[in-house]
Amino acid sequence: MRDAFNTQHKHSLVVVAGGSRGLGKAIALELASKGANLLLLARTESALQVAQHEVEAACASSKQIVDTRAVDLTKPDEISRALRHYHPPDILVCTAGGTPNQVGFLADIPPEALTSCMESNYYTTIFAVQSCLKLWLVTPQTPSPRHIILTSSTAAFLGLPGYIAYTPTKVAIRALADTLRQELLLYGKDAFKVHCCFPGSFLSESFFQEQEHKPGLTKVLEGTSMSQEELVRKIPGAREIARKIVRGLEKGKTYIAVDFQTELLLNNMRGPSPRFWTVCDFLLGLLASCVWWAFRIDFDRKTRRYGEARNGRDSRVQV
Repeated sequence: MRDAFNTQHKHSLVVVAGGSRGLGKAIALELASKGANLLLLARTESALQVAQHEVEAACASSKQIVDTRAVDLTKPDEISRALRHYHPPDILVCTAGGTPNQVGFLADIPPEALTSCMESNYYTTIFAVQSCLKLWLVTPQTPSPRHIILTSSTAAFLGLPGYIAYTPTKVAIRALADTLRQELLLYGKDAFKVHCCFPGSFLSESFFQEQEHKPGLTKVLEGTSMSQEELVRKIPGAREIARKIVRGLEKGKTYIAVDFQTELLLNNMRGPSPRFWTVCDFLLGLLASCVWWAFRIDFDRKTRRYGEARNGRDSRVQV
C-alpha cells in the first residue's frame, strides 16, 4: 500500500469525490504534496476553483496535474461522464457529505432532512464507487491494486441524540466498506483494496454551520458545548486529520481511526447497544472476536473461488 502514495508514483491519478472543501480538500492537499495527480469532483464550481489553486500550490512538482469537474455526486450519469474524460483513476477517495443543516431530534427535523442526509452522505459515495468500478472492469488490471477510500465517522459507533439523520448514513458507509471489500475479491485477490476512515469532529466550515443548528444536548454529550475560541483550541483541523488518514493508508490499514477514542469504539463493535445478560453477552463477544476471523477468511476464499469460476476458469464452484 505504501507505494500507492509514494511520490515516485507521480503519474497516479487520484479522484477525490467531495474535494472542494473540508476533509476532501485536505486529503487532496496531502496527496498533492506527495506527488499525485488529482481530479476533484464536487457540485460547486466556485469552491472547486478555490480548491484547485490551493492544491496546485501544494504540489511537489510543476508537472503534476490538478483538474476539477463540477458534478452532482448524487447523479451516477454525471459522475460517469466526468470520469470518461480521463484515464481510469488509480485511487478513489470519497469524502462528500456532512450534516450542517440536518442535525436535530427526529420529532423536530423535516423529512427532507432525512432524505438529503442520505443523498449527501451515502449516495454520493456508492455512486462514485460504482462509476469507478464499472470503468475499472472494462480496462486492463494494473500491476498494483486500485484503492477505494471511504469516509465514515466516529458517529458510526455511537448513538448521540441530534445525529438521527446523520449516524445511520455513516453506519451504512461502514457496512459498505465491509461488503465491498469482500465482493471485490470476485475480481482477484489483489485487484482492489478497500479502506474506510473514521474521523471524529474536526474544524471546518461545515462544523461551525453544524454548531449553529446542533441541540444543546448533543453539544454536551460530544463535548462541544463551548465557545468558538475554545473549540479552535481543542478540536483538530481538517489538515491534521487528513495527515493521519494518509499515514494510515501508507501503513496499509483497512480501517483507520484517527484518535484513541475512535480506536476503542472501533474495537467495541457492539457500541452503545445495551446488553441483556451482561456477563454472558460479554463472554459471547470475546468468543466471537476469537472465531469470527476464521469465518471471514473462509468467506473470502469462497468469494475468490466463485469469481474464478464465473470468469471461466471452472464451470462450477463448490462453496
